[in-house]
Amino acid sequence: MKEACNENKKEESFGFFLKECRMKNAITLEQLSQGLCSASGLARIEAGTRTAGKALQDRLLCRLGISPDIYEHFLFEESYRQWKKRQQLLCAVTRRSAEEADRLLQEYRKEYEYGAKTNVDRRLEQQFCLSMEAQILRNKTDYSGARKDGAEQERLGDLFRKALVLTVDLGLFRHTIMQNQQKENDQEAPRGIDVLLYSVQEMDLLLEWIHYDRPQDWKRCYEVILYLAEDSRFDAVSRAKVYPKAVYYLYSDTLEGAALGVDEELDAITLCENAVQCLREAGRMYYLWELLGLMEGFAGDVVAAQHKAGRAWQARELKDQIREWQEWVAALRAVYGEFSVPLETRNSGWLYEEKEVYCLNETIRIRRKMLGLSRKQLGKNGSLCSEKTLKRLEEDGKKVQNEIIRGLMKGMGLSVELCRTELVTGEPEVSALMSKLRDCIRNRNTRETDRLIGQLREQVSLNIPSNRQALMRMQALNEMHKGSITEGQCIGCLKEALACTLPYEEAMKPGAKYLTNEEMNCIQNMVVWKKGMDEEKKEQIALLEGLYEACEKDGLIFCFINMYEIVMGTVASEWGNIGEYGRSDKISQNIIKECLYQRRTFGIHTEIYNIMWNDEQRQKKGIPSQTHRNPEMDLKHCIVFSKLGMEKHEEEFYAEKLRVWTEC
Repeated sequence: MKEACNENKKEESFGFFLKECRMKNAITLEQLSQGLCSASGLARIEAGTRTAGKALQDRLLCRLGISPDIYEHFLFEESYRQWKKRQQLLCAVTRRSAEEADRLLQEYRKEYEYGAKTNVDRRLEQQFCLSMEAQILRNKTDYSGARKDGAEQERLGDLFRKALVLTVDLGLFRHTIMQNQQKENDQEAPRGIDVLLYSVQEMDLLLEWIHYDRPQDWKRCYEVILYLAEDSRFDAVSRAKVYPKAVYYLYSDTLEGAALGVDEELDAITLCENAVQCLREAGRMYYLWELLGLMEGFAGDVVAAQHKAGRAWQARELKDQIREWQEWVAALRAVYGEFSVPLETRNSGWLYEEKEVYCLNETIRIRRKMLGLSRKQLGKNGSLCSEKTLKRLEEDGKKVQNEIIRGLMKGMGLSVELCRTELVTGEPEVSALMSKLRDCIRNRNTRETDRLIGQLREQVSLNIPSNRQALMRMQALNEMHKGSITEGQCIGCLKEALACTLPYEEAMKPGAKYLTNEEMNCIQNMVVWKKGMDEEKKEQIALLEGLYEACEKDGLIFCFINMYEIVMGTVASEWGNIGEYGRSDKISQNIIKECLYQRRTFGIHTEIYNIMWNDEQRQKKGIPSQTHRNPEMDLKHCIVFSKLGMEKHEEEFYAEKLRVWTEC
């Protein structure tokens, strides 16, 4: 038993996971820590003898190619307030006036950049603030449509360069570029590139520096960034955050100087297609509009050249591809226009957005009360901590020792690690397997789902309750998709899975709630598979809605969009089912708008379909409607967005609906 507990503790350690990822990719302590902290300091973080702030944790994960978007983070109240202000600033940069963003930036700088307690925190805060300053400056002219003059270009380049060198050795990058100037052909891999290790934020700053400073070897610089972004260590979301932008900047800058030849345009189409495929695999749309525009322009030139050369069959094949791109462009223009969201990817604020962050002090207070535990009980009669210590933690927002936090979290069925993903493990490849598993569940690939669940059961510790819970839930859904269990049996399995960390009865009690993402998934799945509406289902829906009231009020839906689109999409569908069409529409509209701003494909088509379905029900029942949907166009848009996200099951569903509609 003691050996199992020690193994669990190791599995749940952020430092252990970090080290495993680093070792797997043959990355040295010096490489990973360069520009951030000392190699010995990083070694202590990995050993668990030194803690790292969230900014440093995120940057280390990003340098290893891991997107922090898939994690749930717990911060003490003081750090949580900083996170909240940072997200409000990012929201202003992306969506509000430049004046509002300027004001929030100055407030943030005064409190957090100038007041940073450690050298690494100071540099990371400076880098963030300089990047925001540059993006605010760029937005002032981008939104007005005015062209930047030379002085403004120089100012932008200066800001991005100052931000870049805070954590990146630009001299080393330039030296590596110079080493590659003598390459014999473009197919040869860059030499010495293995010494370069950057996060997506740092690669983005490199792209901006190249774009604005335009060094003499700028094309080679872009090519090296592309090569770096193709590294196998990057997960799909991380790669999608930088690779498409690198392709777009390379060719938009190239076209400023000269037109390309036909062979060059064919190469450009291939690279743009690779970038679009990268986006599709991640369910993202960063620079998608811009890339489609480049592809259509290049392809049009190539088609004309092929006709001129008498290769009509090749021209026809490319014309078919152009027509598909035009369908995508039309859907993007229509949906982005309907929701008044800019089509263009105007800034890189999404690189700094921090998802799924919770206040640790509040979480412990809420969870303790949910479980009906007194402070004395949770503190194990003083053997873990005193009632006074717990009171100071819950009511005064104070910090306590990590060992106390671990004990408190474990006593409430929560992961003891304050930076955790859906499966608690030290194995880096598990996240990739979970991503594949989610895709298989979504596309109803039951055989592959069974194989992946079996593989994951062998690779993660099932002594950890949250791991058992996640795999039990996935198994229940897959059995439903196979038709091997009834809806009632599925709901029973989901309640059993939930009970691994939280008894169903405790979850449903009135009062404030904190549920993990996996616990939310269990209840959301119960709602989906329960036919009809009864009091229990109404209570489940009310619980799910209540979980997001605070983030909706604070305008921070985008920080929880991964789960929000799933949970609230289900809620929207259920309100529509019982005739609350206006309420259903409002939720769907919120989801679509947030997904458009976040450049996400996953939540868009389901909510377009929900709004269309609600409108059809109004017409059938003679209920007046302020909107008059075009079902044919809505279904075509659903097909495009499901195709962009490579969601085959949904694409086929919408295609069949469109076929039936056109035949009526």
